[in-house]
Amino acid sequence: MKKIYLLIAIAGLMFASVSHFSFATDTTTVIDQGKVTGRIYHSSIYKGSKECKSCHGVNEPSQRPADNACQKCHNIDKLAAKTINSGHNEYENPHNNMHYGKRVPCQDCHGEHQTKEVMCNNCHEFNFKNHK
Repeated sequence: MKKIYLLIAIAGLMFASVSHFSFATDTTTVIDQGKVTGRIYHSSIYKGSKECKSCHGVNEPSQRPADNACQKCHNIDKLAAKTINSGHNEYENPHNNMHYGKRVPCQDCHGEHQTKEVMCNNCHEFNFKNHK
């Protein structure tokens, strides 16, 4: 009987420790930043006292950041060139497509604090293998 209680206690501790973190479905690691989780490749943003403000514009955000916050570091022309889907229609590019051109809202596909899906796949079946 003691073994059963011990196993239940261990399982509870394992669940509690795993449920504290969010993991992306892609190969990108998500790290715990204290208040929230964020992508490992943005870890430099989380250092210092203005971590939320660097993207959201305020220290205690109530909404997602504007696209220009992403574009301070990520150049849309370079992203569009990097994500050309060679061998296919030139507009099968998530950063330069026939519906939005280069004006696709960043947060519709990308999420810093949660896993997001590619918006294009609501209607199409594209495989953007490097989606983060």
